[in-house]
Amino acid sequence: MKKNALVTTFYCSNCKKPNITDIKKKFNYNGKDEDLFINFSDYFDPFNPNLIPNVGNSKRRDLIYGKIFKLRKFIEDNISGKYENLLHIDFSDTKFVRGFDELFDKFIESKKNIIISTEKNCWPYIEVVSNWVNKKLEPNEFHFLNSGAIISKTEKFLNILKKLEDLCLSKSIDFWDDQGVWQYYDLMIETLDKDLNSEYFFSTAFLDDSYYSIEKGKLKTRFNTYPFIIHDNSSFSLNLIKKF
Repeated sequence: MKKNALVTTFYCSNCKKPNITDIKKKFNYNGKDEDLFINFSDYFDPFNPNLIPNVGNSKRRDLIYGKIFKLRKFIEDNISGKYENLLHIDFSDTKFVRGFDELFDKFIESKKNIIISTEKNCWPYIEVVSNWVNKKLEPNEFHFLNSGAIISKTEKFLNILKKLEDLCLSKSIDFWDDQGVWQYYDLMIETLDKDLNSEYFFSTAFLDDSYYSIEKGKLKTRFNTYPFIIHDNSSFSLNLIKKF
C-alpha cells in the first residue's frame, strides 16, 4: 500500500478536466504526479442543481454532493485500500507553502487519525449552528472547523463521509453546505481533532495583516506556527496565495 495521496474536488458544467501539470503549479505541489487526484465532474455546478441526486436539504446542494457524496464514491474507487493517508483540499483557493512530504511526516508523527482546519469565525453563522445543536456556542476565534483542508487516515475519512451522507439524508436540517454538515458532526456526533493553532493550515477569512508575517520567505502565523497550506477562503480573505 502507498503512503500519502492529495485529493481535490472540482466540478463545472461542460468543461474540461484540469491537467496534472496545471494543478501542480496552481497548488505549488511538490509531490509525485501519481499521488495527485482530482474528484472531477463536468455535469453540474451551483447553477445546475437539477442534475444532482437527492442529498437532503441544503442551500448549496452542489457542495454537499461534490464534497461529500461524490467524494465518498471517489475515495472508495481510487484511494481506499491503496493509500494509508490522504489530504483533501479545496480547488480554487489553496496553496502549499511548505512541502507535501513534510506535511504528512508531521501528521504521522502526531499519531492522530484526522486533523481538520479551522478559521476565525464559525460558518454557517454561529447563531444558525447553535440552533441546530440546541445550545449556545461561544464565538472563540479559530475554534470552529473549516472543511476546506483535511488530513486524515484514509479509512477514517471515508467512514466519516459515509456518516455525513447519513446525516444529510436523515436530518430535517438545512446544513447550508458541506461545512455545515461537518460542523454538526463535530459538535453532535464525534469531536474531531482541529488545527486550532494553524500548525497545518491557515484559513484567512476575515483576517487582517496582524495575523501573520512573512519571514525569510516563510509564512508565520500569530500563533508562532509555520503552516503548510494557505486557504484563502471566502470573499473576505487576505488573498495571501498571491504573495507566495
